[in-house]
Amino acid sequence: MNKHSRNRARRLSPTLAAALLSVAVLTAACGGNANDEPATAESDGSPQAGGTLRVVRAESFDGWDPDKSSAYVSYQTTQAVVEPMVRFGADGKSLEPGIADSWTYDEKAMAWTFKLRSGVTFSDGSPLTSADVVFSATSWAEGPNFGILYSGIKKVEASGPDTVVITMLAPDTTIPVLMSWSSSGIVPVDYGGKSREDFFRDPIGAGAFVVEEWSPGGKTTLVANENYYQPDRPYLDSIEIDVVADANERALIVESGQADVSEYVSATSAKQYGDNLVALPASQVEHLSLNVTRAPFDDPEVRAAVAAAIDYEGIVAGAFQGFGSAPDGILPPNLGNAASPSTPGGVTDVEKAKALLAGSTNPDPESVELVYDSGQPADELVAQIVQANLKEIGLDSKLVGLETGAFLDRAYGLDADAVIWSYGAISPDMIDPLGWLLGTTWLFTGQDTAKLGEQYAAYASAATDAEKQAIVVQVQDEAAATNAAISVSHGQVLHAARPNVHGFAAAPWGLYYWDPIWVDQ
Repeated sequence: MNKHSRNRARRLSPTLAAALLSVAVLTAACGGNANDEPATAESDGSPQAGGTLRVVRAESFDGWDPDKSSAYVSYQTTQAVVEPMVRFGADGKSLEPGIADSWTYDEKAMAWTFKLRSGVTFSDGSPLTSADVVFSATSWAEGPNFGILYSGIKKVEASGPDTVVITMLAPDTTIPVLMSWSSSGIVPVDYGGKSREDFFRDPIGAGAFVVEEWSPGGKTTLVANENYYQPDRPYLDSIEIDVVADANERALIVESGQADVSEYVSATSAKQYGDNLVALPASQVEHLSLNVTRAPFDDPEVRAAVAAAIDYEGIVAGAFQGFGSAPDGILPPNLGNAASPSTPGGVTDVEKAKALLAGSTNPDPESVELVYDSGQPADELVAQIVQANLKEIGLDSKLVGLETGAFLDRAYGLDADAVIWSYGAISPDMIDPLGWLLGTTWLFTGQDTAKLGEQYAAYASAATDAEKQAIVVQVQDEAAATNAAISVSHGQVLHAARPNVHGFAAAPWGLYYWDPIWVDQ
C-alpha cells in the first residue's frame, strides 16, 4: 500500500541504497478503532474446515517474485504461498514463530541463530532445510529492488539441517524483523531446478496455500497446502481473489454476499460497508512534503508557516471521514518502539502562519505546485484542503493529480514544489519506517539524511527498547523542527469482512494471515 493502505511503493531508490551501504547496517543487512488493540472480525465457535473465502481488492497483484512487489496486496498474497521464516503479530509490535520456531543473538559475534521448526516441507512435500534458507538468502541479496536490504549481512551459513546462522557486518538487533518481510520468502535450493523467472511463474513455497491460477489484474485462486507445517491449518479449502477497480462496486459485491472480504477500503466509501467494516488502529502517515532544494520551501520560516496553516482536524474529519487522528509525528504509531515527539504537533494557528510568512526571506512567493496521486480519492481531498489553507495565509498553489507511476517519478526526482502522499510500515518495528525515510530522501524533500543515516545505524545496533525509543524521539523532534515533511494526519487502514468470516485479524498496516480464517458452511 503506498501508502495509506494502498501501494507501499516500497521499490527502493538509489538514495536508500547509498544510505544503507554508507552506514553498513541492517535491515539487511468517526468511526474508527483508534486504540492499540488489533481489530478483528467476529470469531466465535470452533473453526470449521472447508469452504472458500472470496476477496475483492482495488489493486492488481505484482506477481510472485517478492523482489518485484510494490503493493500491500502483493505482500498479502505472496506471503501465503512463499512464506518467510518469521510471522508478525496482529498487534503490530510482536514477532511470532513460523518456519523458524526460535532465534537468538550473539552480540559479540554479531550473529543471529535461527532454529527451523521440525518437519517443515514445501508444498510439493520436499523437506525444507537450512540449505534452502541459505540459498534463499542469496536470492534476496541478488534482487535489484530489495537486495540492498540485505547488504548488512556478512554471511549466511547452515549449522546443521535445521539451524541457520546469519552473521552481520555491524551490530544489528533487528534482523528478525526483516525475516518477517515477504521479500524474505523461503524457496527451494536452485529454485527446484528452474530459472528464477520460470519458478515465480508457478512458485513452490512453504506457505499455507498453493497457486491454482493467477492473473495480475484479474482472478487469482489459491488452494490449501496439504503439507503446511501447521497440521490443523489452513481451515479454508481455497481463496478466490478478484480485482475490482470501482470502490462502489466492491461495496455492493460485499453487501450482496458475492464476496466475503474487501481489502483496503477507501475512507470515502467506508460507510457503505456498515457493520462489515474493520477499522484498524492508526498506522498511516499522510504527509505534505516540501522541496527544500529550491524556493520558496528552502526557507525554514516558510515551511514553519505552512505547518501552522494546515487544518489538521479538517483533514481527519473531511478527507478521512474520521478514520484517523491528528498527527503525532512523522513516524507511524502502533509499531514496536514507537515514540511521540517531545512536543505534540498538529496545531493550527493561522495568525502565527501569516506572521511567519511575512517575516521570511520570501514573504510573497509565487504560486507553488502541489502534486498528488490521482488514484487515491483521499489524497485529492487532502490536496484541496491544503490548497485552501495555503491561500488563507497568502500562498497560492496549483493542484496536479498524476497516476501513481508518474507521481512517483516526480516525487523521487524532486521535481515538484510539494507532494501529498501517505506511507505505512510492513513489519512490527520502527526500523521499517526509519528505512523508508532514508529511501525517500526524507519523504521526497531533498533534505540531508546524513544524520538520519547515523540514527538508523544506531537504532539497528541498540541493545534495549529504551535506547531505540530515544532515537525515535530524536527523529520525530528533528522532523518537527525542520518542517520539511509535515505529517497532516495518522490514518487508519480499513478492511471489510462479512459476519460469516471468522479468525480475521490484521496488523495495523493491514496485512493479515489467511490460514487462521474460517467461514461458515
